[in-house]
Amino acid sequence: MLSLAQFALVLALVFGAGAYAVAQIDALDYRAVLVVAAVGLAVGGVAIQGTPVTPVESTTAASDRAPETADLDADRAPDERLGTTDAIAATAESASGAAANATTATVVGVSSGDRLTYRTAAGDRRTVRLAGLDAPDTDGANPVRFEGVLTGSRGRTCLATQGRRALVDARATLVGESVTVQSVDEGPSVPRAVLTIDGRSINRRLVEQGYARATDDRYADAEQAARSGGRGVWACATVEPTPPLRESNEPGVRIAAVHPNPPGDDSASLTDEYVVVENAGEVTVDLSNWYLVDGDGKTYFFFDGRTLRPGEKLVVHVGAGRNVEGHVYWGASSPVLDNDHETLKLVDGDTDRTVHLSY
Repeated sequence: MLSLAQFALVLALVFGAGAYAVAQIDALDYRAVLVVAAVGLAVGGVAIQGTPVTPVESTTAASDRAPETADLDADRAPDERLGTTDAIAATAESASGAAANATTATVVGVSSGDRLTYRTAAGDRRTVRLAGLDAPDTDGANPVRFEGVLTGSRGRTCLATQGRRALVDARATLVGESVTVQSVDEGPSVPRAVLTIDGRSINRRLVEQGYARATDDRYADAEQAARSGGRGVWACATVEPTPPLRESNEPGVRIAAVHPNPPGDDSASLTDEYVVVENAGEVTVDLSNWYLVDGDGKTYFFFDGRTLRPGEKLVVHVGAGRNVEGHVYWGASSPVLDNDHETLKLVDGDTDRTVHLSY
């Protein structure tokens, strides 16, 4: 089908041709024919100029838009999917980050309770300290590091004993075992690491057994449990005498234990500073005239009627409180027992028999 412009041009040509024919037939003046032809050509030109040019693609705009839209969506979708993928990847990474960074290794040596050497599958050897804890060495440690234990040489000696026990236990249970190195903190000296066996933390186990103190909140609950049970280094908070302590075998009363240095401020923990008196004999003992004396001459008198049956223990707390079965209170307003060294005497006022304990 002809467009409007093409139709106008054809019409002008027809007019011109018709005018020429008429001129030949009717013998009209040729100038009239020229005028008619010119008018026809002018009409055709005006039609050509006035007709708007319609884009070819306008008839297919609807069909083009769909692919363009699809293309645009295709362009956007990867970005949107990328955001979703990143979110999923981030979640997966947070859930499996530890596993991704974990290294399987074999323990090949233990030099102290909290220091060991492992070998990776690639053959690399590395020595690390266990993170989050502090264990005494085999030659002891400064008792100040282990709040609540005896200070002075007796505390250091006790910590040395626990350090040797921790070393023996670690060698027996860890050397040759396959472990998972969960993380390594590159410290200024020896790196610190968290190790597990079958998903159970070696670090936590060491603190639970009392072979080390916790240095951060990760194992604070494990330390508290060990303290409460008097395990490992926390046994160094109590003095246990080495028999024989008595000057005679009768009666069988003795000082069984001393707890001179409670955790924290001693003045605020007077009831946790105590002496344990025990009847290790075979007959009941009347303590009515017995008394306890520290190295500075401070004296606690057992009240009338207090007895100890065979095997029974009595805890004498330095602070104030209400006397109950198995517990009596000195009523002192300040600490009585020295933290590092002391000589205690338990005296039978009737016979002057005296039981000594020094630490």
